[in-house]
Order: sequence, then C-alpha cells, then structure tokens
Amino acid sequence: MTQQQFIEEIKRLSIKERIALIEAISRSLREDLVTTGDGATFGEETQEGSVQSEIERRLSAVHRLRGIIKFDGDPPSDEELKDDYTNYLIEKYS
Repeated sequence: MTQQQFIEEIKRLSIKERIALIEAISRSLREDLVTTGDGATFGEETQEGSVQSEIERRLSAVHRLRGIIKFDGDPPSDEELKDDYTNYLIEKYS
C-alpha cells in the first residue's frame, strides 16, 4: 500500500476511528521516544518538544523581565505617557 492509498483509507474512517488512530500513533511515538532516552529522533527535536522548549524559553524571559519597570506609586496613565513621549521628541528634534 502506498502512502497516498494509506491516506485515502484514513479519510474513509469515521471521526471516532480517526481519533483512536491518532491516539494509537501518539502512544506509539511516546513509547519509541522513551526507549531512545533522549526525546529526539535521528538527532532532531520532535515538534511537540520544539513547542515545549519555545514555551519554556518565553516563560523564562517573562520571569527574568518581571519587575524590570518599577514605579514610585501608580504606573503612569496613557495621557502621561503620551505627554512624556511628546516632550522627548520635542527635545530630540529641537
């Protein structure tokens, strides 16, 4: 059976059967990845691993940046920020 024939057969399955197939494939991949011990196949990250590492990278950046801007009292309002930016541009270009 060719790959195209295989895909056509999958398309003929009911939604419930396709979901069961996806779960079986996912379980099989997890088992294979566990047996390799490194969570990667042929030296490449899996898509799930890549997504997970991207999420971890972003969360790490958020944690590092937390508290970088501290205000004495309440943060400035939008109007105050606009005024400050306007004053900055006036000083810069005058």
